[in-house]
Amino acid sequence: MKFKAVNLKRIASTLMMGALALSLSFATTRNHAQEAAGSHEYSADGETTIETVNGLRVITLRDNVFVRQNNIELTGDVAVLEYNQNNQLQQVRVTGVPANFEQKADQPNDVVTGNSETINYYAGLESVVEFIGSANFIQPGTTLRCAQIRHTIETGATSGQACSGSLSPPSN
Repeated sequence: MKFKAVNLKRIASTLMMGALALSLSFATTRNHAQEAAGSHEYSADGETTIETVNGLRVITLRDNVFVRQNNIELTGDVAVLEYNQNNQLQQVRVTGVPANFEQKADQPNDVVTGNSETINYYAGLESVVEFIGSANFIQPGTTLRCAQIRHTIETGATSGQACSGSLSPPSN
């Protein structure tokens, strides 16, 4: 007697994804998730979907979204989190009216904030945040209003397109 080969790993994975999707669809309270310790966390008041696109995991959060990685916090209306093939966060896109960014600091006066229609946050060895559309950015000594702003987290280097703003000399 012959039996058809069955991929148990695939069946278990499909069942787990189905159970996850079912539990997400029945959730009536704020959705919360936290990845491995020290990496990032996210939440949303609305629907959360998980899918695989080109072999990468993509999580979409809707309605009053919150994403935090280390000292970086993003909020807005919709967030799309993309993970690489090693299941590490590689990019977050937040849209909103406006989408907001905050980089916490040890000193309250050193906090970096910004907002725009779309925020792209690229996690990695050199983290970058891009503000696209009606962008505002404030860091100690700098206030910018631009069509688009790019800020490198680790170095503090900031550049913009079609900007107005002010720069203050560093205080001693």
